[in-house]
Amino acid sequence: MISDSNTEFDNERVGPRGGTTTLTKSGMVRKNFWLPVDEAEALRLKAFNERRTEADIIRQALRGTLGLED
Repeated sequence: MISDSNTEFDNERVGPRGGTTTLTKSGMVRKNFWLPVDEAEALRLKAFNERRTEADIIRQALRGTLGLED
């Protein structure tokens, strides 16, 4: 659990299948997923052209799809 003082941090959590999952200090959880080749290439090119990370583009798209505010 993340505390305000950052002196105590539990970065091991139980995942949906009972295993442990890593949570960063900033509250990020690692997810792995597969993309078709054309989507992966389009993502790579968009990230390069916009000088952004692929993860940033994916997070923006996901938040928009889920209706979460930035």
